[in-house]
Amino acid sequence: MKLLRLSAFLVALSGFVFLGSCNEDDDDSAGSSRAIRYEISGNFSGSLFASYTTASGGTTNEAVSQLPWSKDVTYENSVAAAIIALSGNGGTAGQQLTIIVKRGGKQVSSTPVTAGSSGSFTIAAPVVTF
Repeated sequence: MKLLRLSAFLVALSGFVFLGSCNEDDDDSAGSSRAIRYEISGNFSGSLFASYTTASGGTTNEAVSQLPWSKDVTYENSVAAAIIALSGNGGTAGQQLTIIVKRGGKQVSSTPVTAGSSGSFTIAAPVVTF
């Protein structure tokens, strides 16, 4: 009798686990998207340069002349990962920036940075892997 109850309990438990894992609200389209949007905002007043992975997997450097700034890149299937890094100098200590990375329209990271006593900084957002 105890074995029968235990078996029934295990069958019921496995059914709950199975049904709980079938969530129709799960949307992995953003997680599999190769469309990335980089956004930079803040009050940094010095010279600012963004280095990021290009659509084909190379790297480019771009002067950021105005904030807020954004760049949309759709990566080719051969690209395994993408990243953006910022460097700034000539600002004022305490000025701040934030790098937002969106994948398929959904935010995947937010990276804040504050200029040091020399009014400069270098920072990279987390790598996006495909």
